[in-house]
Amino acid sequence: MVAFNNKTLVAIASKLILTAIAARCATAFVVLPNRAFVTPTTKSPSFRRSLSPTSDKISTRLSLPSTRAVLKDLLDLEVRNEKKDLSDDLSDDEKVWEVIDLTIKILRQLSEVDSVGELAKVLVGLDISLISEATDAKGKVEKNHPFIIKTIELLEAFQKLKNKVSPMSMGYGTYPNHPEFPNYNLSTMMKKMEGNDPPPLEYFFSPKKVVQLIGRVVESVIGEGLRKDDVEKAPNTEAKYEEMFTKSKILGIPNPLNFRPKPNSFNYWEDDKYIARQFLCGVNPVMIRVAKSKGEISDDLVNYFGSGFLQDLIKEKRLFYVSYDDLLELNVNPHQAYPLPMNANATQDQPRYFYAPIALFLLDISRNELDILGIQLERNINSRVYTKGNSGEDEWLFIKSCLTTADTQFHEWVSHLGRTHLSVEPHIIAIHNTLRQTKHPIYTFVKPLCPDTLLLNWAARNSLASYKANSTGDYICSVGCGQFMQLIQKMWSRYSFFEQSALPLELASRGFDEDFEMPAYLYREDGLKLWNAYGGFAADFVSEVYASDADVSSDKKLQEWAKETASPDHASVPGFPKSFQAKATLVKVLQTLMWMTSGLHAAVNFPQYEYYAYAPNKPFNQRAELPKSSVTRESIFDNAFPLTSLEEGTVIPIAILLTAPSHHCIDELEENFSTVGKKSYAKFQVKLKEIQEEIEKRNKAAAKNKQPVYDYLNPCVVPASIDI
Repeated sequence: MVAFNNKTLVAIASKLILTAIAARCATAFVVLPNRAFVTPTTKSPSFRRSLSPTSDKISTRLSLPSTRAVLKDLLDLEVRNEKKDLSDDLSDDEKVWEVIDLTIKILRQLSEVDSVGELAKVLVGLDISLISEATDAKGKVEKNHPFIIKTIELLEAFQKLKNKVSPMSMGYGTYPNHPEFPNYNLSTMMKKMEGNDPPPLEYFFSPKKVVQLIGRVVESVIGEGLRKDDVEKAPNTEAKYEEMFTKSKILGIPNPLNFRPKPNSFNYWEDDKYIARQFLCGVNPVMIRVAKSKGEISDDLVNYFGSGFLQDLIKEKRLFYVSYDDLLELNVNPHQAYPLPMNANATQDQPRYFYAPIALFLLDISRNELDILGIQLERNINSRVYTKGNSGEDEWLFIKSCLTTADTQFHEWVSHLGRTHLSVEPHIIAIHNTLRQTKHPIYTFVKPLCPDTLLLNWAARNSLASYKANSTGDYICSVGCGQFMQLIQKMWSRYSFFEQSALPLELASRGFDEDFEMPAYLYREDGLKLWNAYGGFAADFVSEVYASDADVSSDKKLQEWAKETASPDHASVPGFPKSFQAKATLVKVLQTLMWMTSGLHAAVNFPQYEYYAYAPNKPFNQRAELPKSSVTRESIFDNAFPLTSLEEGTVIPIAILLTAPSHHCIDELEENFSTVGKKSYAKFQVKLKEIQEEIEKRNKAAAKNKQPVYDYLNPCVVPASIDI
C-alpha cells in the first residue's frame, strides 16, 4: 500500500465522499441498485422507483464523447417510446434495429478501452485516479474483453435478420442431439423456437434495459480490473479467491466502485448449518425432501445411523434429504472442459469430476435450524457415510464441496434453465400464436409474463448451452453441456404442468404438505403467500372477463390457446388442459403460469451472486476426486476448486449480469391493466403491499438479531417475467 501524508489523505477522503455521492446519483440513471447485494432495509421500493433514466442526465454524466453520444441516442429512443410521440416517423421494428445498431456501436467502443478509469467515466462519470492510488490498483482491463465480444457476436447474429419479415406465427422446434452424445435423444425435451434464429423483434430488450445491461457489463469489467493486480500478487489460491472482491470502504468511506462486493457466503461457507440452510433459502430451494420412510434413503445411511434413530426422526418430521440420482445415469465422469469432437485440437487434460451424493439433514427441536447429519458420496454396496464426527476437518470440507458441486449442476441447469427458462418458452410461443394475435382479453393477463424470455433463451443456446467449440457450459461446469441437456430431458420426461409447476403440488411432491410446520423454509413460506395472491388476482380477473363457466367453454379463441399448448404437434406441454370448460381451470392455469415466470424464477435466479460469487461455497466444477490418502485444505483450493481465472473472468461476471434488477416487477404493472382487469389489479397490489410489509418486518427483526434475511420473494423485487 502506498504511504500518504495527512494532506493527501484529506484530499483522498474528500474525493471519495464526493465520488460516493456522485456514484449514488449517477448509477441511478444507468443501472438500478443491485438488490441481490443489499438487505431489504437498505433500499426502499420508493428509492427503486425513483430511478428513471433520462437522456439529459446521461449526456452530462458520461465522459467518453462518442460513447456518451450513443448512449444518449439509446435513451432518447426510450423517451420517445414512453411518450408515444405521434410525430415519430420510425416504426416499432425500425426502433429495435436502431437499438441493436447503437448497442453494438457502444460495445465496440468499450472493447477498445483498457483503463478502469475510462470505463468508470463511461458508467458514472467518475475520476477514479485517487481511488486507484489509495487502493494501489493498476486499473487495467483486458481489451476486447471476452464478455463484451460475445455480446457483440450475439447482436450481430440479430443484424443478419434485418431484411427478414417477422412471421405472424412462430413455429415450434425440437432440440437436436448433442455432438458429444449423438445417440442420446434430446428431441423429447420441451419445445423451443423453430430453427436457430433470434425471436421476433418485439421480444428484444427495451432501450432502458439495454443501457442497464451495458452498465452491468461495465461494472463487472471495472471490478475485475480493480482487483486483478491484487489477485495476481496473492500468496496462495485461497488468498486469490478473497482478493477477487472490491473493498466496501476505503479509509472508512463507502467505496463508490464496490462493484464486486464480498458476499456473505465468504464468511460462513464452512459452517454446516449455513450450508444446510441453503437447501431451504439459498439458490436451489427446490431440491430438499421430507423423509417419509427409510426406504427413500440408502441402506448404507440406515445402517450407519440406525433404523430406530431414523424412524424416530421421521415420525417427528425432522429428517430431510437430497439425492442426486440422475447424475448416476450420466456416462462421462470426469467430463473434459473442452471435449471432443467440438474442440478438435484441444488436449483432453482438464477433467471435471462429479459425484451423485445422498445427504441427510436434521431439523432441530424448535424446527428453526437445519444441520447436516451425514453424506454418502457413492452408491456402491457398503459405501462410506461421512459425518463431521468421523472425518478429518479438511476431509469433511472436501466432502461438503462434493455435495454442493452436485447441487450446482442441478440448480443451474435443471432448476433454473430447465424448469423456468426453457419450460416457459413453449407457453410464450403458444400465447404469441393465439391470444396475442386477436388481442384477447386474457392476453392482458399473460402479456406481462412474456417479455425478454425468448431472447434470453436464444442467447443461452448460443453461449451457456452452445453445442460448439469453447462452449461456456462445457468449461464452466462438471457435467458439461451435452450432459446437462440430458438432465433437463430427464426432468421433462417426468413433467406435468400442474404437478411440477403449481407450487402447493410441487411442495407436496417433496413431502411438504399443506399442514407441514417448518417456518425456517422461507422459500415455501414466502412462495405460498405469493401463490395465494396470484390465485386471488387470477380469479378476480377471470370473473371480470367471464360471467360463467359457459362463457369460458364457448370462447373459441380461448380453446385455441388450450389446444395449441397441449397438442403434441405444437407446444406439447404435458398436463396442460386440452380445453377450458370452467373458470376455475382457467384461474389455476393463469396462477401457475404467473408463479413460473415470477416467483419460481426469482427464487432460483437472484440469489446467484450471493452463493456462487465465492466459489468454495458452491463450486461450478470439481477438478479432482476425493484423494484416497489424506487431504489438506491447501490441496482442495489448489487442485479441486475451480480455477481462479474461471471464477474471476466468467462465473462472477455472469452472476453480476444475471442478478440485474428488473424494471418490470409484479407490483408495478398498472399500465398493462389500465382497462381490462383494472379493479382486479388494484386489489392485487394491496395484497402485494401487505406481503411486502410482512417480509420486510420479518427481515428487519432477523437483521437486528444478526440472523440471515430472505428477500428474494419480496413482491417489490420479483419480476413479472423471466427477464434476465
